[in-house]
Amino acid sequence: MKGIGIYGGSFDPIHLGHLLLAEAAREELDLEQVIFVPALQSPLKGHTPAVTNEDRIALVKLAIIDNPFFTLSEVELTREPPSYTVDTLLYFRRVYPNRRLFFLMGQDALDTLPAWHQFRTLLTLACLAVGTRPGFPPSVPSSLEKYRYPTEESQGIVFFHNPQVEVSSSRIRERLRRGKSVRYWLEPKVLDYILAKKLYT
Repeated sequence: MKGIGIYGGSFDPIHLGHLLLAEAAREELDLEQVIFVPALQSPLKGHTPAVTNEDRIALVKLAIIDNPFFTLSEVELTREPPSYTVDTLLYFRRVYPNRRLFFLMGQDALDTLPAWHQFRTLLTLACLAVGTRPGFPPSVPSSLEKYRYPTEESQGIVFFHNPQVEVSSSRIRERLRRGKSVRYWLEPKVLDYILAKKLYT
């Protein structure tokens, strides 16, 4: 039975880098679906999104509408902030009690995992699926080495090749504020929505 990918983030806005990571994980890990989970507020980032939840939901829907393997969950937007990943994974464990869950992340997120809320519990709920940077070998921090392979304490850590592009939501927001082009950084439908509603300006 195929696994389920869980992909959390601010998606403020969702861009091609997010989509490339999700598609690479789906294909390489043979996932049945990837669920995008916009966060209400990241505990580590400490800032609220630049646009409304409704706009972020609309942007994610537009970005994934043509991919039958991608879906959206608003579960974190219905809870009080901050958005703890462990609570989200507990929710999806109840929804998919007999499926293997893969929590998608980049190498930079893995490096900060020991600072996450209840990270040891998180490791028992889902396998961490880490997208590697081109030109960089997979790396597990020494503090997480004991969790690398599946045990009673961990679902394990796996790596997949992430065709990473030099695009970030913060750079997109900055360029939009300055009136600069972000064409080819976003799905065309996403860009059209942002420009029509004058978001991030």
